[in-house]
Amino acid sequence: MENRDWLVFANRNMCHHAEALHDLGFINWKEGSTKMHIGDIVYLYMSDERRVRFKTQVVAVGCKREDGKYWQKSCSDDLTFKLELREEYDGKELDEKILRKHGFNGGRSIQRPMYKNKTLFMYIENVFAKDMYKNVIDELIPQEKTRELVKKTIPILIRWAKQGLLNKTYSDLIKELGYVHFSYVGKLLGRIDDVFKRFCELANEDIPTLNALVKSESTGLPSDGFDYVYPSYVSMSDEEKKIFVTGLNKKAVEYEHWDWVMLMLGLTPSIIDLKESESLIRSGKFLCKGGEGEMHKKIKEYIFNHPDFVGIESFNVREMERVLLSGDRLDVYFELTDGSKIAVEVKPSTSSDADIMRGLFQCVKYKSILDAEDKIQGKKTFNKVVLVIGGNLSHENRMVQDILGISVSTINLDLLN
Repeated sequence: MENRDWLVFANRNMCHHAEALHDLGFINWKEGSTKMHIGDIVYLYMSDERRVRFKTQVVAVGCKREDGKYWQKSCSDDLTFKLELREEYDGKELDEKILRKHGFNGGRSIQRPMYKNKTLFMYIENVFAKDMYKNVIDELIPQEKTRELVKKTIPILIRWAKQGLLNKTYSDLIKELGYVHFSYVGKLLGRIDDVFKRFCELANEDIPTLNALVKSESTGLPSDGFDYVYPSYVSMSDEEKKIFVTGLNKKAVEYEHWDWVMLMLGLTPSIIDLKESESLIRSGKFLCKGGEGEMHKKIKEYIFNHPDFVGIESFNVREMERVLLSGDRLDVYFELTDGSKIAVEVKPSTSSDADIMRGLFQCVKYKSILDAEDKIQGKKTFNKVVLVIGGNLSHENRMVQDILGISVSTINLDLLN
């Protein structure tokens, strides 16, 4: 039978359970009609503290009581479960007020041992586990600077995995860490592997490596230093490496518990800070006043007359200001000879970062509408939208581009003269 998790009410008016656990290392719990089994986990909710404090485990059944001196009232001679202390928690995350957010009902329901509350027990176990795992990085890595880099890098790699970003390079990682040059990246990834192996061992969880997500720009593969993670890697052919790395990254992308890993290691998620641009866009203040500017018009006309700039060799139809069925207008539109369509959204050098971000999301919208128009006509969709800019992508916008998979081309303004 699979072991259960239990929550029991430790009434201090009846027994001083905390003192018994500290002195004896165990308490006895009356069997009665409760059907606990050896190996079950039992959490103690303390009546006077209004929180879960102790994690115990059933190590024997049918036992005579041995904790009688801690009882404040006479105790029965009924047979008991022997609950051995496993861990004690001293934080605030298991207070009644917090537990109620995770499925705890409180009231009279707690007065009988309970086990049918999967959400609640998952939360309680995660809190105890976090307390156990949170020092893994600190214990493995004594150097403060390396330790802080590891704590910053793991959330970045987890974000890449969750977003399915499989073409990231060592240079990309260095930039995200805030460096221009950084020769320590290989050793840094090695320390991250040390952390993951230790965490897997403690948590008894098969967690995929994230190191294979980071590749050399020239080969599209992790460097030979990846043999620190998998010693056989260096002896593989390039083709074997590609197949092997693809498999590892598939596991990383499909792994569903990255948030749990960060919680257990006490890490803060890596997010893209879009607050400034987002605020401007949502308020309508993205600096697009006064209609179409001269530079926007010149870029649009150049693309219209030089479709090869966006990789078009032949086409049947081209238009400027093509109106979609949503009422949106495309700056430039091409229908190719194979039936596919390419739309171009233009943002001149005068565009703010917020307006360029808006352009990235416009590309997502326009492709969806082009695909929908084809679907209505029963056609297969092979459509693409390209963002052409007169300036450069900011770091934040480049990350948005990567996540959304938008094609972006930067035009040399000298071509317009």
